[in-house]
Amino acid sequence: MLIINREFVQKWSKVYNERFKNGTSIRIENEIREWLCKQSGDKYLNKEYFVKLGRWKSARVTKHYERNDEETIVGTTIAAFREPDELSKINILLDLYGVGVRVASTILNYLHPETFPIFDYHCVKVLAEAGLWKRKTDDFSKQAWLDYVHIMRGLAERLGVHIRDLDKAM
Repeated sequence: MLIINREFVQKWSKVYNERFKNGTSIRIENEIREWLCKQSGDKYLNKEYFVKLGRWKSARVTKHYERNDEETIVGTTIAAFREPDELSKINILLDLYGVGVRVASTILNYLHPETFPIFDYHCVKVLAEAGLWKRKTDDFSKQAWLDYVHIMRGLAERLGVHIRDLDKAM
């Protein structure tokens, strides 16, 4: 059985960073995160950064992301940022064209990087290998996401690692 410990996270997040350090993926991730860090007050995405983020997570539905207008994107992402209830945050984001639970989780990771992991198939498989995921590995429902958030937060806290590093390691 796979053991996820601090050394595992340090080793594999470093491998991830090295593998992608000169790639488009890391550049886009850093660009979006830097743009969000410059915002004071409520965090939000505009259309440009929403489409970039959506394409970064799941490029095949880019045409659907582009169907959303600027005002809707800004209003929806601000509402999700402000909403205290986790399930409500996801439900708010699911109103955007092209956004499913995994893309919504990615938006939440960008809006609240210390709190929300990115719901990812590879991470779920690693959690299953470690005996920490009790659902089917293809379950990407809202309830599965809530379970995933709970597991990942608990691991990050127990191991003393950043939630994004945990994502990358897996």
